[in-house]
Amino acid sequence: MSNLIISLPLTAASPNSLYAFTEGAGASAVREASAALLPRTGRNADVLAVLPASAVSWHAVDLPAGKALSGPALRAVLVGLLEERVLDDVAQLHFALQPGWQPGQKTWVAVCDKTWLQGHLQALESVDLHVNRLVPSMWPPAAEAAAQLRATGTPQSAWLWVSDAQGVWGLPMPAGLASLHPQLLATAQLSAEPAVAEWAEHLLQIKPRLLQPAQGLVMAAQSDWDLAQMDLAATGSARWLKAWGRVQHTLWQSAAWRPTRWGLAVLLVSQVLGLNAWAWKLQADLRQRQTGMAQIIKQTFPEIQVVIDAPLQMDREVQRLRQAAGQPASDGLEPLLAALGQALPAGSAPIQIDYQAGELRLKNWRLSEAQAAQLQSQLQAQRVQARRDGAEWVITARSAP
Repeated sequence: MSNLIISLPLTAASPNSLYAFTEGAGASAVREASAALLPRTGRNADVLAVLPASAVSWHAVDLPAGKALSGPALRAVLVGLLEERVLDDVAQLHFALQPGWQPGQKTWVAVCDKTWLQGHLQALESVDLHVNRLVPSMWPPAAEAAAQLRATGTPQSAWLWVSDAQGVWGLPMPAGLASLHPQLLATAQLSAEPAVAEWAEHLLQIKPRLLQPAQGLVMAAQSDWDLAQMDLAATGSARWLKAWGRVQHTLWQSAAWRPTRWGLAVLLVSQVLGLNAWAWKLQADLRQRQTGMAQIIKQTFPEIQVVIDAPLQMDREVQRLRQAAGQPASDGLEPLLAALGQALPAGSAPIQIDYQAGELRLKNWRLSEAQAAQLQSQLQAQRVQARRDGAEWVITARSAP
């Protein structure tokens, strides 16, 4: 699955707007195109929109504790907390909270122009590109993480972006560098785009890590951030499906999960081979038993030349020999009557008897509970079972265990 990562331009959306984009987690180049000429993605691919650092302001707020916040109530709380801290009309702003935020805790809030953001989302929607996630290009570091510096642009129009405990903020280079605290420069990690890497190293006296523009977009896409919240959020089921799609993509495409994928593949293949080997063994055992039964029948009854159903054919031959010898069958009428005669309760005898298909039916025979229990117990000892069937008693030979 190849994701499409789009960087939103700072200008308002228009038919002539150019969008920088890259494709896939291993992308190495950034290209530009209008919305209509952007690549179309597969059904399972994600479309991610990256908000430039200069389009987002960051504010740390203390969310109230003891209440469930969501939807309009959450926005109302954020408006109350940020109304005095932002320059624009709060009705024109979009708010989004950091991943995993909790009521009663200090939380980072990303703020951007809602009209600008909705305009670009609608422009992409109009060409059938549905954005799955909105991610910032930079975000505040975790509590114990080192500050991050990122130099972008060209020597003629370079900016240094800072991500530290104060949020994310930018300075023009080299004019704004004088305001940087020496402690920040001593502990921060610097990354720089190739066009300004050597110049940034000279100005800051820090060895930078080269960061291609495409790598910056991919890093943003791989973060846990999603600014599509509140009125820009999708439905719960759609967001669940998108989250599951991201997990699925990570499991099947990420290099970090390659050993796990190989392990699962080896396990699956070994299980299939093992099941096939076990099935072959069971079939071989079955064929061996069938062959043995066929030999026993042919040896016992030489007149049988072709064995089709060994148990059935043997039972028929035994029945034929029993009839020829004048012996009753174990489930015939005589054995059932003999067993019943020994188990009849005192002073009680059946009035009407019917025998058919191995069942002896005693009609209109009334027994007390004690007599019924005695009858069943004594018949059971003779491997015969008795059961009620409406106003009748049914006596049958119990099959061998």
